[in-house]
Amino acid sequence: MKNCIIIFSALILIMSCEKYDNTCNCDNPLEDLPWLKDLKSSFTNCTCQISIFQATYNKKTVFYAALTDPLCNSYYPVVIRDCKGDTLKVYEPSLGTDFNNEVTDRKLIFNCKD
Repeated sequence: MKNCIIIFSALILIMSCEKYDNTCNCDNPLEDLPWLKDLKSSFTNCTCQISIFQATYNKKTVFYAALTDPLCNSYYPVVIRDCKGDTLKVYEPSLGTDFNNEVTDRKLIFNCKD
């Protein structure tokens, strides 16, 4: 009985802990990573919607910007950058399948639109 109480207490303690995501050793990558903050502030005239995403590439947290406006018919390469802002890979528009297979857990973190 004593073991059941200890196990039950441990489970409650574990379940009550909030998952803390410390991406790139900062709380808010858009504000705390200088290169990402500069990228965000460079989007001043967003006639076409541009978005910044956080994702996983080769088990590392990465970031990239992409044109996400269905009304704009343009193709730009997607540049995958690590937490330091270093380029890890460039995906040309014709390599969509590789991108979808290699860049996972995509999460929108900024959206620039007029």
